[in-house]
Amino acid sequence: MPDWAIHLIVPLLVLLIVVRKEEHKYILLLLPFAILPDIDTFATQHRALLHNVFIPLVLVLIGISLKKFRTIFFIAAFYVASHVFLDMFGGGVVLFYPFFNEMAYIDASIEISKTNALLWTFDYGFTAYGDRWKLAQGYISDSVGTGSLALVFAAGVWAARYRLSAWRNK
Repeated sequence: MPDWAIHLIVPLLVLLIVVRKEEHKYILLLLPFAILPDIDTFATQHRALLHNVFIPLVLVLIGISLKKFRTIFFIAAFYVASHVFLDMFGGGVVLFYPFFNEMAYIDASIEISKTNALLWTFDYGFTAYGDRWKLAQGYISDSVGTGSLALVFAAGVWAARYRLSAWRNK
């Protein structure tokens, strides 16, 4: 299972690369959406309740209907979708919850054997949604993740303060 640092850093770097410079202000402010799906850790349906395609889809649909806030909703949808995608590599997610109660997973690896042969394995599919994930109550922190969260929170507060002071000076 990817930790919080991966869920924060990977989509952040992708957005910094692909989003126009004038939209960079939203990237840090919306970064908490990258870890939003892990709130379902406190529910009895971890990896199902918020780890599905419907949350990003709703955000995209809202963004399409609200032209003025389109960029904000698209960035938030990307953060949530990236979390779901990354967790598919870490055990799987119930991608179509509550309509289909099977975990979608992707298992990919590249290894070098003792004879220097490159071994590539790729497997994907659906598996049963077991008690291992349903009862993952309350595990939401590790040292790297907590540090990353504190750093991102501080950056978000700084960015919000900067935007507020710039707005007041207009």
